[in-house]
Amino acid sequence: MIGKYPVITLCGSTRFKEQFLEAQKRLTLEGNIVISVGLFGHSGDDEVWTEGTKEMLDDMHKRKIDMADAIYVLNVGGYIGESTRSEIEYAKKNGKEVRYLEASVPVIPEETVREIAEMLDCGHICYLNPDTNETVFVLNPGSWPYYEESEVDTENLEHVDSWERRITLNPPESFESFRYMEGFVDELPESESSLRNKLISALSRSHPFARFKAVIDSCPYRQEWFAYKQKCLETYVRDELSVNL
Repeated sequence: MIGKYPVITLCGSTRFKEQFLEAQKRLTLEGNIVISVGLFGHSGDDEVWTEGTKEMLDDMHKRKIDMADAIYVLNVGGYIGESTRSEIEYAKKNGKEVRYLEASVPVIPEETVREIAEMLDCGHICYLNPDTNETVFVLNPGSWPYYEESEVDTENLEHVDSWERRITLNPPESFESFRYMEGFVDELPESESSLRNKLISALSRSHPFARFKAVIDSCPYRQEWFAYKQKCLETYVRDELSVNL
């Protein structure tokens, strides 16, 4: 608080520029000092995407949270992206009040997000009880050509049917998984031009998933690929939950 005025930092996706401006005006008239974002990367401010700028702005926004008594989350339509979720966790960790534009949605623990991402990667379908955060995993028939439903699967599905609410998360579609591979290639150091060319060649030919795996399994960047894919899958899970919670 500065003088008699509480300080509030706005958080949310910069695609919601209109909502940012509306909230800034309303909260100011209510007697608050409002700290907002400096640029709207998803609403036309392309300078955000120049090298190093996004990272600087993300760090700067954490400092804006440090200056505030509370954050006000613009969760339009319930949407909370990865950066905003990180800001919410940071605010809570530092004792800041967290307020929402729309009614707060259940928060799924990060360890649950990680577990779901890992199991989706192994070819499972996840069922999540949003009231208790309980998860049930069943093999995805589409991932296993010789799949036969087991007694365990039947019992698990009967258990899921007993829940009042559930969210079903399926493994990403193949085109999304293909984008993860492309993204990994793009992030390789310039010094790894030979590996980059091998992976690009693998992705441009028939059976790209198998060819990509063959190259990755025999190169020094195998663990980096697994870490990158896990991060992509966790983002996928968060986005799916933001839509369905």
